Amino acid sequence: MIKAKLLLLSIGLLLLTGLSACGPNFNTDFEPPPPDAKLDDVFPAKINEWQRVLNRPDINPPYRAVVASYGDGRITINAILAPDKVAADKYFKEAIVPNFDKMKNHFRGNINGKWSASGTDDNGRKWYAWVNQSWIFMISGSDGKNFKSAIAAFKYVEE
Repeated sequence: MIKAKLLLLSIGLLLLTGLSACGPNFNTDFEPPPPDAKLDDVFPAKINEWQRVLNRPDINPPYRAVVASYGDGRITINAILAPDKVAADKYFKEAIVPNFDKMKNHFRGNINGKWSASGTDDNGRKWYAWVNQSWIFMISGSDGKNFKSAIAAFKYVEE
């Protein structure tokens, strides 16, 4: 009986280690911006000497979204504000996850109550998205170098 429990525990630990190895290796445990944050406090003014261009895409209320683009779209940072974490999780699962599922190389999951996803699309563009309380953030870079620049510049995530 004890051997069986140890075997199951060992298998569980191996699976957990394997799952964590598949996912992205980013720290997103930062205090998110307040719901009334100024855009200058959320998005970097420049990345790689590219000036920020802001866009407000149409999104169904009660959600609000802003996309910051740098270098003619070589880097994008999306921020979606939901009314609360439950709504953010629901939006992530229903609207963000299906986009990552279309990518050949991707990871997405809810580990310890935190949604995140990463992937590379058919054009080689790298993506990473996560939920931080009532915020959903999504970063993309046209290649690995631009993606790393975006991660380094955005203060709510780090490698």
